[in-house]
Amino acid sequence: MALVYQTIHRRASSLCCRLHSTYVAKMRYMFELKENDDICRQAQNSGTFYLFHNFSPFLQKIRGKYLVPQINATEIKKILEKFRQNEQRIEDSVLIGCSGDCLAYFALDLGSMERSVLESGLEGSFTELQQAFFQLDEKDTHLLSSAQALLRWHDNHQYCSKTGQPTKKNLAGSKRVCHSSGIIYYPQMSPVVITLLSDGNRCLLVRQASFPRGMYSALAGFCDVGKEASDPVLNAYIHSYFIVFCSVGNLGLGVKSLGDL
Repeated sequence: MALVYQTIHRRASSLCCRLHSTYVAKMRYMFELKENDDICRQAQNSGTFYLFHNFSPFLQKIRGKYLVPQINATEIKKILEKFRQNEQRIEDSVLIGCSGDCLAYFALDLGSMERSVLESGLEGSFTELQQAFFQLDEKDTHLLSSAQALLRWHDNHQYCSKTGQPTKKNLAGSKRVCHSSGIIYYPQMSPVVITLLSDGNRCLLVRQASFPRGMYSALAGFCDVGKEASDPVLNAYIHSYFIVFCSVGNLGLGVKSLGDL
């Protein structure tokens, strides 16, 4: 029995070491891609690309489920050539991750091109991410969310807030630099607190008019500077009280007053 236990323990330890080693290798490779434009350029030539149009990802819907086409660099260059775009546009892409085998993932927004023409040529559609969110694989959801946020950040930070001069991204898209002042801008996260209110058997959910049909959410809010983690949640409940009452009344949660929350 002891021998069996030792064998299982060794195998588990070996698997854990391999997983840890893979993760470390990925993180080191990602760091190199972000810091070295030459290495990143090589990765673009062998990497996988996700296409966007004004922050909407390119998807294909098959049997009621959304699939995310993964396009390699050769195919991207053919697409750009087909629509009379300079293949250097591939360098407008941003790095969004890599696989366990260190295959880099990039996102490229083609918002300056005609949407309908692109869709007809690519046999798919640029779809609002919120609409397709729950019909995507978990891996794709994570990558597309990261890509959309990073692409939007670059679009909103094309100029230096101090000098007003244009900023330029590095090849990986991990930062933007104002060469006039030397200021380096990095993508920033906005902390969000989300809370599920439950009585043990039921939970309180709300929805916005912009949500796809059938989609609900727990209440959440942004955490401002100097605020406690509980503040955004309390504010969300206060500001959404009447919406909560109307939205969940048919669910039988019996929300009657703010004190009952």
